[in-house]
Amino acid sequence: MCSRYALKNKPKDIAGLFKTEKVVDWKPRYNIAPAQRIPAFIRTLDHKGHEFKMLQWGFFAPWAQGGRLLVNVQSEEIRQKPVFTESFEKWRCLIPASGFFEWRHQAKETRPFYFQMADEAPFAFAGIWGQQKVEGENVEVCAILTTQPNEMVRAVHDRMPVILDPKDFGLWLDSEDVRDFERIEALFKPFPAARMKSYAVGSVVNKVAHDGPECIQPSNEPETLSFQF
Repeated sequence: MCSRYALKNKPKDIAGLFKTEKVVDWKPRYNIAPAQRIPAFIRTLDHKGHEFKMLQWGFFAPWAQGGRLLVNVQSEEIRQKPVFTESFEKWRCLIPASGFFEWRHQAKETRPFYFQMADEAPFAFAGIWGQQKVEGENVEVCAILTTQPNEMVRAVHDRMPVILDPKDFGLWLDSEDVRDFERIEALFKPFPAARMKSYAVGSVVNKVAHDGPECIQPSNEPETLSFQF
């Protein structure tokens, strides 16, 4: 799963990722959490272009225990859950990121790790968005798709977010014929581990209130995992 991530790039760099001149109004964030508003790149409702939109991270799920938000959707089940069907068919999005966190649970130890591109460039998660009525008001929400982990993430967690190659942005955003699901489903493969890097970070990231550069600083604790590809 992916329940925390960072987006520390400048707005112009985020716009550059999507090859658009439109700039999202964004200040660097280092510990983005569920229920917060995040930028997403979407196809406009008139299907004539693309734009950035601020969305709440997490679909409302009143049937879930404690009424928790669904911030992740398993890509393998995207067509099986009615609440996500319309969003998958019509309202897909790209969610920019600089990196994401996963926690390794081993014995009594819970340790956070930060994953990013090898060149530290921004990238995009595959996402879906939609409108939900909450207490009589329409709220625009989104979720990040997840898939099986690559070799690097597998050492820490059994899921990872779906990360899209820029060459596939158009297919994900603009493909209207979801009956030809095989082409879209092929995008759900794990992102190549050789194009990523990872390291342990400190426990400061465990608290949502902490949202500074220290959240992505390498931990001073001894590293116990070795990644070789």
